[in-house]
Amino acid sequence: MASYLWRKYADYVYNKWERTFLWDMLEPYRRPKSFTPLVTIYVAAFYTGVIGAAITEQLYK
Repeated sequence: MASYLWRKYADYVYNKWERTFLWDMLEPYRRPKSFTPLVTIYVAAFYTGVIGAAITEQLYK
């Protein structure tokens, strides 16, 4: 009985790992739910770069 339970548990864990591995590979190709966080990050990064360039330009005139 115990070995049967262990085998069932091992099958469950392995199948779970297999599913997780498969979905982790597919994850980057799925459509994001919302683009707002992505756009916000890009805008913030862009303006951070612009401000950094302006400060650098002023410092090394």
